Amino acid sequence: MSQSFNASRVLKTLALLAVTLVASASSLAQDHSATSIDQILRKAWSTAGLESAPLVPDEQFLRRVTLDLVGRIPTPAERASFLASPDRDALVERLLASDEFAPFWADHWTTQLYGYEGDDSDERGLLAEWLTSQIGSNRPYDQIATELLTAKGESAFSGPVNFLLRYPDEPVVKVSRAFLGVRLDCARCHDHPFDRWTKDDFAGMNRFFDGLERQDVSAGNTRLVDVVREVSPEERPRFLTGAEPQTSQWRSEFSLFLTRSRPFARNFANRLWYHLLGRGIVHPVDDVNRDNPAAIPELLDWLADEARQKDFDLRHMIRLICRSQAYQMQSMATQGDEQRLKLFAVRSLKPLTPEQWYASMCLATGRESTADERIEFVLTFFGDALNADFSSSWEYRETVQGLMSRLVDPVTLPSRDTDELFVRFLGRSTTPDERALCSGRSPQDIGFMLLHSSEFAFNH
Repeated sequence: MSQSFNASRVLKTLALLAVTLVASASSLAQDHSATSIDQILRKAWSTAGLESAPLVPDEQFLRRVTLDLVGRIPTPAERASFLASPDRDALVERLLASDEFAPFWADHWTTQLYGYEGDDSDERGLLAEWLTSQIGSNRPYDQIATELLTAKGESAFSGPVNFLLRYPDEPVVKVSRAFLGVRLDCARCHDHPFDRWTKDDFAGMNRFFDGLERQDVSAGNTRLVDVVREVSPEERPRFLTGAEPQTSQWRSEFSLFLTRSRPFARNFANRLWYHLLGRGIVHPVDDVNRDNPAAIPELLDWLADEARQKDFDLRHMIRLICRSQAYQMQSMATQGDEQRLKLFAVRSLKPLTPEQWYASMCLATGRESTADERIEFVLTFFGDALNADFSSSWEYRETVQGLMSRLVDPVTLPSRDTDELFVRFLGRSTTPDERALCSGRSPQDIGFMLLHSSEFAFNH
């Protein structure tokens, strides 16, 4: 009886120990992942003889990560709560789990994939809704890409169908930019002047989409189907690696070649880094070529390996980058700091996108956000550039201050206190000099000044 009891207790102890070891191993793996980015960067800085910038204070980190993960500035209540217990890892987890995370990132991806043309159209809206559901369920990025590339059905009912329908002519141009970071269109008419891609490479890749047929169903509704094409061996599609399809399902085989390729993983990692750090490891992110190499190849390869090992888990990759020293560094670059910016020894300033600016303006002023006004703001912001390629959607184009007189009513504010206005608009306390400058000014004047300030318009 005693032996039986002891054996049972030993088994329970071993089981508990195993659980503890697994948890510890998981924790160590996470810690290793978080520090590996910084280890690689510290090595690059040391080699280049660079000194890194210090970390940002808590209130600046709160503003930065809230803008990056949910697309708006933090509320005064969120600021007070975080500063009372400034756990940065817990903050990142809360934002990743929030209801705002998926819609914001879906909007960001929709812009990259679809652009702004038809911002108020049903087709773009359906694509955004579908991406919201995919990101909300944490579907792996490679699976999302596969469905976008292989979708069939009617545009009025299928979100992913609207991606390829958006590009009726030579869809491989957009596909190669969005998923490989390659400007293959430079080889459309002649061999690429800065890379190894040729006219034959372009033609071979584009033929994967020759079986696509668009059928008009009704007004505003188009059906996308695949039609088997009988072609000679010389006219068969060919991926950039030289791989050719073995079946008549050309798009399915293309998506397989694409998502299993190393450039796909690198592009995924590079775009996330670009979104969060303001500059790609390969920059611009959609111009990978032999004359534009990665600034830190070891970092890009490490992130690509991590993405593949974790099955292209978006939240895991964001968590990893946001926990790094590189992400939490101050934006204090000066003239001549190009090398420090290129090697991420100092943070880049990022202008707010019009969506971020509008959402933050509404929150700071207490203004009710409306879908129609938001669309009007975005359309007015980009003007004639609406049909441009937004693969690099975070590039600075122009400030938004010139739009205020047309799109924003005179500033009405939920507070008359100067210190609270600085907290609401800029997420920080007022300095003594700023308090003196604001003395005697009306709350409306102060709010107007803060709303139009560079500090409000940039993520830093």
